[in-house]
Amino acid sequence: MDAPTTDHELLAALQVAREKNPELAQTLDLHAEVIGARSKVEANPPDLKADKQEVANLVDERAPLIERWQLEWDPDAFAALATQICDIGARHRSELAPSFDEVRSLLTGDSRKSLDIVSAYLKEGKVGLPDLADETREVLSFVLIHSLHPFFRAYASVLTPLIEDQKWYQRLCPICGDEPDFAYLEEKVGGLRVLCSRCDTLWTFKRGECTFCANANNETFAYYLSDDNVYRLYVCDNCQRYLKVMDGRETSLKPVLSLQRIITIGMDLSARQEGYQ
Repeated sequence: MDAPTTDHELLAALQVAREKNPELAQTLDLHAEVIGARSKVEANPPDLKADKQEVANLVDERAPLIERWQLEWDPDAFAALATQICDIGARHRSELAPSFDEVRSLLTGDSRKSLDIVSAYLKEGKVGLPDLADETREVLSFVLIHSLHPFFRAYASVLTPLIEDQKWYQRLCPICGDEPDFAYLEEKVGGLRVLCSRCDTLWTFKRGECTFCANANNETFAYYLSDDNVYRLYVCDNCQRYLKVMDGRETSLKPVLSLQRIITIGMDLSARQEGYQ
């Protein structure tokens, strides 16, 4: 499987993107500072004692590897990074400062409560806590993704080389079991490669069906093209989900997909305005 983009590579790509897209300065500056903070966290690859045959068996069973080898993270390093990210977020998005303050308290106050929140997030792939306001839940998800990212990357670095991508073809990430939030149509054959929203693992998925509910009815699963045909917005009326896609056949550039998910924020806004999630 493909090695994910490093944070240092992503930071360099963000700088170039900022020069080309000054209208996205607020979004790009926020992400650049967050990614810069997380890049300084040293997370050593864990000793999972995973062998290729055991991984192959789990892949045959369509089981994400996190079900067998649990993610390990340093609670102190996690809390310190979460605090830093909340400070960065509150500074760049002052209208969300109360939500970042609340999230900081949740993740760095009571250590048992923080552990419960992270454990539930790893198990369910989403933020629980139904009593939270919607915008605070979104902020919590943002902080969790970035605060756990160094540990996910270290974890994936051990397991990714053991997976035969062509044997997976599932809607969930083979490493951490989360959903994709971006995809890429390969420039030569148009194969669909999807990017995990949590650990940045890239894997192959079927074209012509919804990544989230497997709907293949072209009356309820369709896509909209950008003006230059480089981007597609896949939408499903069956599950009301959407996926952003970049078409490599329409551009000569080799994209940094973890950057593309950031600079296509306008597609997220358009999809959500139409009722897709």
